This record gives sequence, C-alpha cells and structure tokens, in this order.
Amino acid sequence: MTISIITATIDGERSLDYTLGSVSSQTYRDIEHLVVDGYSTDRTADIVARYPGVRMISRDRMGVYDALNFGVANTSGEIFGFLHCNDALASDDVIEAVAKAFADDPDLDFVYGDLQYVSPSTHRLGRIYHAEAFESSQLLGGVCPPHPTLYIRRSTAERIGEYVEDYRICGDFDMWLRLFGDKSLRCRYLPMIMVNMSTGGLSTRLRSRLYTNNVEKLKALRRNGLPAKPLLLLHKYLIVARDYVSDFIRRK
Repeated sequence: MTISIITATIDGERSLDYTLGSVSSQTYRDIEHLVVDGYSTDRTADIVARYPGVRMISRDRMGVYDALNFGVANTSGEIFGFLHCNDALASDDVIEAVAKAFADDPDLDFVYGDLQYVSPSTHRLGRIYHAEAFESSQLLGGVCPPHPTLYIRRSTAERIGEYVEDYRICGDFDMWLRLFGDKSLRCRYLPMIMVNMSTGGLSTRLRSRLYTNNVEKLKALRRNGLPAKPLLLLHKYLIVARDYVSDFIRRK
C-alpha cells in the first residue's frame, strides 16, 4: 500500500531538511513523497535533491489549498496526507501506524491523531493538541482534529471533493465538516502524537487565530448548511486552555 505525503513549501531551505528527514527515517518504506514548491529562489531544490526518494514539482503561488489540491492530483498513493515545510513526523513509526490502520480495516476512510507544537528555531516541544476526546458535534464550536494528522483514502477524497481554495486558513476545517458530515464514512483516532508542528505559521499567528480563523469558520459552517453561531466558537478556546493545563500538569 503506497502512502503519498505532500509537502508544500516556498523558500524553505532553513527547515526543509527537518521535514524531509522525518519522512526518510520512517520504518514504513512504501512512501511517495512530493514537494510542491512555489518557485523558490533559495536552495530548496538543492535540499530536495539530497533525498533520492523525493520528487519536486513547481507551481505558481496561488495559495496553500491550491498547492494541496495540485499535490493530490500529482500523486498516486492509495492513502495520502500532508506534511508542511517546517513540520515533522513526530516519530519513525507514524506512517507504519497509518498503514496498519488501513490494512486492518479495508473499509476505513480516514484517520487522525494528536499533534504537538514545537518552536520553529529550537524544535523545543510545547503544547499537545489532543484529539482523543473529539466528537463531531464539536465542529459547530469550531473544534476539529489537527489537520496535519489527517490521512485519507484517495477514493474517499474523490467522493468528498478537493479543498476549497477561497479560504486563507480554514480550508482544512471545511474539509473536516464534509468528512464528518458524511455519516457513511468510517474513521479512526490513532492514539499517538503524529506530527510536530512549528508555531509561527499563518494559522498560528494571533490575528489569524482571533479574527480570520473565526470569520472563515463561520463561512465554512454556512457553506455546509450548518448553524453558524459566533458565540459557539468560543468553545475552542476552552479546549486550548484545557490542553495547556493538561500539559502543565504532565510536565510537573
């Protein structure tokens, strides 16, 4: 079973080794790794060339969701997921666990797990984004599993449709709404930290989290025919606070 991993990047020479190295060290070997590059002007191509199993294609800079759709269209794995530049698979057996889940259940449509935030410069571990307690009803409050941990069967993605490209940061939330909105789909939570995600990206910036994130989530809810109530979106901040408290207790 080939699993495709798509990495979007623009001028990623400072962090691409971190990302590509985490894929090359996976115990599961049947991986197709594609880098979608926005015509970088730095040494991105040279770094990709160090990894013989990685293929790079260039694409005009038309937004992250355009890059993801382009990557999906140019890969062929039965299962696919995304690992952005400056993020890394959290351990060497992540893709092994993904492959086993799909192999054990031929009717499984998608999986997801936990994510840990890390410092972009030191890779120091921070808050864990816990997905174990997620329930689909929480989507109305803007809560969803961490998108970088999503691995989906290609046939399922073809049914659900590609990422909507007119979002800046919430095309993934729109995708979660469609995945969980189709009650015929089977999903599974993997009890492991799957991705180390660097802070400082577009979705983690303060303005994005407090304004763009909420505006676009309301838009996605309406687009999918669901109640869009601004006050309900406050629920996700309670989840974040809970995770901070949980991690503080864990580290003591």
